[in-house]
Amino acid sequence: MLTNHGEAGHWKNLTNSMQAHILQGNNSKYLYFPDQPETIISKGKFSVVYIAAEVKTKEKVICKQLSPSLFGNEVAKLRFFIESSINLKHPGIVKTLDLIVEENAVFLIQEFVYGYTLKELIQNRKYFDYRYNKFFYKIIIKCLDALSYIHSNDICHCDIKPANIILEDPEYDINTDDPVIKIIDFGNVKKSYEADDLDKVNKTYNVMYGSPEQIFGFPELIGEHTDIFSTGLVLYETIAKEPALKTVNPLLLRRLQSVVKIEKHFRFDDDLYYIISKATTKPNLPKSESYYSTYDLKFEIIKSLSLRYQTAEDFKNDLDKLLN
Repeated sequence: MLTNHGEAGHWKNLTNSMQAHILQGNNSKYLYFPDQPETIISKGKFSVVYIAAEVKTKEKVICKQLSPSLFGNEVAKLRFFIESSINLKHPGIVKTLDLIVEENAVFLIQEFVYGYTLKELIQNRKYFDYRYNKFFYKIIIKCLDALSYIHSNDICHCDIKPANIILEDPEYDINTDDPVIKIIDFGNVKKSYEADDLDKVNKTYNVMYGSPEQIFGFPELIGEHTDIFSTGLVLYETIAKEPALKTVNPLLLRRLQSVVKIEKHFRFDDDLYYIISKATTKPNLPKSESYYSTYDLKFEIIKSLSLRYQTAEDFKNDLDKLLN
């Protein structure tokens, strides 16, 4: 589904007809419309995301508000501030435009990206044809390029999934030869391979794409290998047209995701399966988790990390070979 892109004139008329609230930022003023349900993009436990507008130009922006119920939660507020500070200069990363702190609210202003989420593209039957496989390889290569830059700044996104990758499409015409992507939603971002008090807060990452080190709760092991693991699962889904795991049972999902090797899908050739398997290497734990001491569990996870791709660049280079 196209997310209201390419309708600048309509948007300007709409902003003039709504009851707007004005937010004063450091860089500009913004209009948002909390009383208009049609301007809400998403609403979750952590935040409410609105379509908003820059006052002078009436251009669309994203306005992400810390959930009002969490405003008094200092740890949640700190996580929001950390997300706002991730303003990395890379074409594959969504831009942060402003942070606004009011008496009873906090807002993050980001660029509005015209296009589809990768999740939407995967579900579009038009792209089920094998001829589009290289198109999806190119998308993942662009994501890995952005992740390589993120990791060079010693941080981990920690929530890579199809819904957090947007394929730009400003002219209603997707460029399958040279796709342009944006990685969004840095709400779970953390310093790589470091544990701190923020790691005690419940994370909102999707277990369907979470890594064993995330699932088993070893924040000091979470880093670039974690994003590589999640990207391997996203690559699986782009070609298989279904997630690697077929269950929604939370306990079974946790077990399968943390230790069971990804099986080869009938849509994969051997070269693609090798790449996915290497990216998603898991610890060897033939017995239940409770059988292992914390030390042994951590040791097995560390061994598995050494068998994954060591950098997003290595992953990208192997995938790039499939284009030739």
